[in-house]
Amino acid sequence: MKLLSFFISLVVFIGLALTFKQPAIVKYDVNILLFFEGIRTELFNHVFYLFTEIGSIKLLLPLAVLISIFLLIKKRYIESIFVMLTFWGVRGVNHLLKEWFERERPSFNSLIHAGDYSFPSGHVMNSIAFWGIVYYIFVHIIKMGLKRRRLYFCTFVTMIILIAISRVYLGVHYFTDVVAGACAGFVFLLIDIYVYRFLLKFIRSSTLEKLR
Repeated sequence: MKLLSFFISLVVFIGLALTFKQPAIVKYDVNILLFFEGIRTELFNHVFYLFTEIGSIKLLLPLAVLISIFLLIKKRYIESIFVMLTFWGVRGVNHLLKEWFERERPSFNSLIHAGDYSFPSGHVMNSIAFWGIVYYIFVHIIKMGLKRRRLYFCTFVTMIILIAISRVYLGVHYFTDVVAGACAGFVFLLIDIYVYRFLLKFIRSSTLEKLR
């Protein structure tokens, strides 16, 4: 299932990367932007600005540091390192992708200023990778029940969706940017989890060998 999700996300990302400049896709993106412009209200402005901030470095960096410190206190050293590696790693990959594709941001009536390029969305990609690895680590450290796990998962998914919508609503991303960001973030997350699990198995097997 994870392997299938990985390839679907990768294929969708590649498909969008190859087609986002096509007139039909551009028209589709513009129509969605204009739709969100048409439903703007003061309340929506505040709500979606809040969710954009939730996906920003201003919030995620302090949280990454606090979570890493918490894991260090709990003597979960590998997990602590992985939280910070994921935080900075996914940002680095996103920056490289943006520089590669060089898609300009929408030139419509945006409500906030955003620098660099547009494709794929950094807020969405970074949030999926960061919150995804945090969720995965804590689910395996804290033996929570199925109901709590589902609650946290639903909260995580809802937050990502609202962050994605906020970027289009505020006029700083096209719809295809946020979809590509979600796919790229998910691909990064699955690779991250695979490396994390491989490293844990390697450490455990090395420890067992020493005890023999």
